[in-house]
Amino acid sequence: MFAHPSLTLLSDSFSREDLFLVVFCLVDDWMQQRYGRSNLRRLRGPQPTTCTDSEVLAICLVGELCGVSRERAWLRQVRASYRALFPRLPEDSRYTRRLQRLRHLLRPFRDQLLRWADADLDPHRILDSYPLSLCACYRIRDSNQPVEGSAFGYCASKREFYFGLRPHVLATYSQYLVDLILAPGNCPDVQGFAGYLDECAEAGVSLAGQTWLVDFGYRSKAVEKYAHSRYGLTLLVGKPAAWRRPIEGVISVLCSLFHLEDVLATTGIGLYRRFQAKITAFNLARYFNHGLGREPMDLARYAV
Repeated sequence: MFAHPSLTLLSDSFSREDLFLVVFCLVDDWMQQRYGRSNLRRLRGPQPTTCTDSEVLAICLVGELCGVSRERAWLRQVRASYRALFPRLPEDSRYTRRLQRLRHLLRPFRDQLLRWADADLDPHRILDSYPLSLCACYRIRDSNQPVEGSAFGYCASKREFYFGLRPHVLATYSQYLVDLILAPGNCPDVQGFAGYLDECAEAGVSLAGQTWLVDFGYRSKAVEKYAHSRYGLTLLVGKPAAWRRPIEGVISVLCSLFHLEDVLATTGIGLYRRFQAKITAFNLARYFNHGLGREPMDLARYAV
């Protein structure tokens, strides 16, 4: 376990300014280590004319830790109350474009948090899905269906149809989030899992030696054989209660504290970016508690 020196600011009572400083230090140190600078692209001139990429990511992650729903309202709050911390904060449209360009950095930063917390040493993963309703069924006729892949699906546990997506949450057994896969609402679990394996292969993500615990919705002899022979991945189908509780607890916290079911996005790429930011902020809070020796799932204390 690598505990960053800045975590001491969060040991007792702390303010939102302290939270900004800790998150920025973590992000900027990772950017300096990975890219050698605080910006993904090299900027001309001796001084940056706007805020750095590290600042943009820090503002985004602190907003998700505090449970904000609207990004523009969050930016207005940052400008009004924390101008001293971010004197070069750009206007809303430029901030959104930069955040869209930086969205692919959230996954490697989340992987770095796993390494700092030693959560990557455990080869066991738990995969589960849940229904995400984007629009009430009676409003479908008046909706323009803005999110790509949204479709009618059926939730067996609730015995009802819904219109939206079916996210798949991949977590370690220690309740750190590895990834979140967005699948159409009518996509079977095994089909969404097979598609995610192909995405991992394209991205060069190694799954060799890992064991994933899944429920019966992912059962497929052909997919199990393909995952083991092609990727070295072992699937254990049928989660007992001891396996089910950790992932269901993670999904419950994501929906209640990080408002995973109330993301205000009108495009698929915007929805994906907000989801990636939320699960990265979840790992940040878990890493804070791990380094401070606090209750692992006491994440509400960071919503200052």
